[in-house]
Amino acid sequence: MTLTRTLPTQNPAGLPLADERRIYAGMLVRNADGTPRHGILPAHTGALVTGRAEMAYDVAPFVAATSRSNPGAEFVANDAVTRVVTTPAPASNSRIDVIWVRSQFALFSDASNDPVLGVTQGVAAPIPTKPSIPAGAEELGTAVILSTATQTSTAAITPTHAFTAMAGGCVFLRNQTEQDAFTPQAGTIAWRIDTQQRLVYMPNATTPGWFHIGGKPADGGAVTISAGSAGFAAGTPAPLLKIQNGRYYLEGTFVNSVGATFGAGSTYVVGSIPASSAPLVERRVPISTNGPMAVSLIIATTGVLSLVTHQAFTGTASFVLDGASWADKKL
Repeated sequence: MTLTRTLPTQNPAGLPLADERRIYAGMLVRNADGTPRHGILPAHTGALVTGRAEMAYDVAPFVAATSRSNPGAEFVANDAVTRVVTTPAPASNSRIDVIWVRSQFALFSDASNDPVLGVTQGVAAPIPTKPSIPAGAEELGTAVILSTATQTSTAAITPTHAFTAMAGGCVFLRNQTEQDAFTPQAGTIAWRIDTQQRLVYMPNATTPGWFHIGGKPADGGAVTISAGSAGFAAGTPAPLLKIQNGRYYLEGTFVNSVGATFGAGSTYVVGSIPASSAPLVERRVPISTNGPMAVSLIIATTGVLSLVTHQAFTGTASFVLDGASWADKKL
């Protein structure tokens, strides 16, 4: 291997395409295997493909990083709404259309050196499957075409384009499915569009994966309240377990709905949280109550929640979980 020429270069022979594509790949967020993550560099999170009153689609303006062939990348832009034709509807059943953009190079035996927008039509079937698209093409959206369709404006069109970002940038992910499908390099930042959460990928954590670092708190798992001898029940607001910035915390309230007698120094099982969300070391924290007694909450490593009463009390009370917090043991 040798050094490539620089970009830009003053060499009269220019910069070979393969070298230029390799340099561009270094500008993008990378997958764990070092390949560039191709996709749309987002100006918005909306759909790029919409239907028309004919058998064709409109493709909105975009800028994409595509990868006609690894290990390189290239950039392509659509600067205005572009009409892309598809074929007539199937005679029966339904099919799936995939709308895509593809960069082309003679180096890879393509017929042209110009990029192209296209549609690949799937096979019609009672339960149609999505067809494969050409090598190096970047998927922009899918549409389900019924046998009765005479225009795509009536089709169910789904935005399916992946998002990417420049190296060190934040990658947009629509949902859990897209998050699970993306295994990037360490320290990659992502933004979950559906939950409004900021995540970081940590492959060397105790449990490798994505961890919450900002935005809205994430759901930490279900909180189950057990009635037991004290008649415990969820209060208003109900108990919730959340995780934010690497820490779990409880909030909400629970009550003992019947008049019960609590002994000084006694322990009562209140309920549980998922063991996977429980602390690595047992936590014991004071919590508030509207009753005339001091109490603590124990969060066991198994996820069992217990109430400790520090003085005797008979009656009903409301217990506030705010303040119970612990580090995520998966970090």
